[in-house]
Amino acid sequence: MTHTFVTGTATHIGGRDSNQDAWLVSDGLFAVADGLGGLQDGEVASRLTLDTFDAAFTADRTVSGLLGACREANRAVWRQANGQDATMGSTLAVLAMTSDAAAIVLHVGDSRLYRLRNGRLEQLTHDHTVIADLMRAGELSESDAQTHPYRNVLTRAIGVAPEVDIDHSGASCEPGDRFVLCSDGLFKVLSTDELKVMLASEVEPQRSADQLVANAVKREAEDNVTAVIIDVH
Repeated sequence: MTHTFVTGTATHIGGRDSNQDAWLVSDGLFAVADGLGGLQDGEVASRLTLDTFDAAFTADRTVSGLLGACREANRAVWRQANGQDATMGSTLAVLAMTSDAAAIVLHVGDSRLYRLRNGRLEQLTHDHTVIADLMRAGELSESDAQTHPYRNVLTRAIGVAPEVDIDHSGASCEPGDRFVLCSDGLFKVLSTDELKVMLASEVEPQRSADQLVANAVKREAEDNVTAVIIDVH
């Protein structure tokens, strides 16, 4: 079945001095990246990640091509960092319509993809962070995670090593679904219940994206905040 998509995008600098988030809305390809490193380096890393990923996936829209696009983006950021003798990296969360396996979710780091279906909000990614690993192992409570000294430490990112471990899986995609890709600046200040209410309350995807980001900023988000809404028709 061929789906059509209506999207909305919003981003804000939040409590940072620059916006190191980047987003991508292309032909059957949607992504958010959150740059790591110094001010300029983070911006370069996230944009380079998405530009490289987009070009590579356009050339090969299979699942294999999707994974290859992620590896190519990783190599591009790694080469850029080494060339500038800089610390550089990026998270990456992707929803892609492949030619051989329909919708695929791919992610590295702690940017997220959620799906709202029939009033139920489900997180389709899992964070690659120290505290997320501890919580999955039952060694850390959600309340303790809020103040853990390693709460912002990633276990994976694009461009910090020559190779990267990639998580990917199929994603059920039906008319009426609403997906949201977001950076951690959004979900660290808005709870899952708040996200669900806001996503369900606004029909237009652009207005929904604007509402999510504006509410996160009102909560004095310390980080950049980015949301990409994808409605399936």
